[in-house]
Parts: sequence; structure tokens; C-alpha cells
Amino acid sequence: MKAGRYDEALDFLANNHFHVREGGGEIHDVYVDGHLLRGLQYFESKKFNEALKDFLAASEYPENLSVGRPKNDRHAPQVAYYIGTAYEALGDAQKAAEFYQKAADQKGTSGWPEIRFYQGLSLRELGQKDAADKIFEDLISNGRQKLSQKAEIDFFAKFGEQQTEDARKADAHYALGLGYLGKGFLDKAEAEFEEAVKLNVSHVWVKAWLAELKRKS
Repeated sequence: MKAGRYDEALDFLANNHFHVREGGGEIHDVYVDGHLLRGLQYFESKKFNEALKDFLAASEYPENLSVGRPKNDRHAPQVAYYIGTAYEALGDAQKAAEFYQKAADQKGTSGWPEIRFYQGLSLRELGQKDAADKIFEDLISNGRQKLSQKAEIDFFAKFGEQQTEDARKADAHYALGLGYLGKGFLDKAEAEFEEAVKLNVSHVWVKAWLAELKRKS
């Protein structure tokens, strides 16, 4: 997945059965990322029907992955936003607005900066610019606050129960980058994403946004 070989990764996921331990949903994260990122490639190539198919697939929970749909799906706003963009590109404004509203209305996911970002984008598409800007400004503020905090050290850190300092900082830079991106400060967003990827080279979406910004520069 990290190498951008989405067809191979998604084919492997579709043709194998996975036994996931209780509470483990990482395999579904890979499934969602794969469909969204491949869908974005189709979208960039103006293959909007193919993009929509992938975005819709990202909203599913295939039985072979052995992961049930959670009460509060943290992927839902992101997936709904991208579905909305595909419908809009296909000229179906009513369906686009339906999915933008679905993304904006999702509850129980406010602790995830990426999810708040997509809710902000959806609100902006719905004409609620002030509400969207408030989300982006909060992301910037929260990112700065997280960077200024010192990681707590406790007994369990050595057993891997604590987020590493680099991962914490990477998340903070990512939140900052998303906030700046939402506000339209593309140079600042790119700089924050560059810092994030230095600290966490495995962050798929940091790399995706960096690639997108470089295409636009």
C-alpha cells in the first residue's frame, strides 16, 4: 500500500480471509485507504465513475476482513466527503450535497483531526464557510498545543503502551498541515506535512497530501 500498488493490495484483501483479534481493525484501515487512494487516482484522471465505485467500496465492511462496523465510524466523514466529490464531478448536485451533509453530521469522531478536516471541507461545500473555518482554525490551534506539550513518561512506556514522541509530534504537524490546507495556506501546509513525514515515514495520508501539493505547485 505504501508503494502505491493499490490494485495488488486490494486484490489480496479481496481474495483472502482474515481472522482479526477483538478490537483490531487495522486491516480495515488498509482496505479503506486503498480504495480511497485508488479512487483519488481515478478522480485525478477524470475517471469519475471508477472513482465513485472505489469511494463507495471504502464505506463497506467486507465479511472476509472480520471487522464489524463500529457505532461511530471514524472513516465515515472522509469517505462520505469523497463520495460527494465524485457525485459532484458527475453532475449530481443533489447526491453530492447528501453525502457532504452526511460527513458534516457524523457524531462521535471529534477526537480525530483528519475526520474534523473532512467535516470542515464538507461544510464548506455546503456553503457554511464560517463553520468550516472554525474547524480549520481549531486544527491549527490543537496542533500547536500538541507540539508544545512534553510527552508524559510512565512505567508502561517501555511496553509500547505509550505513543512515541516522534509519532506524537508527527500527528501534531499533520493536524497543523490539515488546518493550513483547509485555510488555503498551501506553503505552510506542505511544510508541516514535510515535518510529519520526517517523523513518521509510514503515514500514508501525509504522503498523499504532499504528492497532491507538489502536483499543484
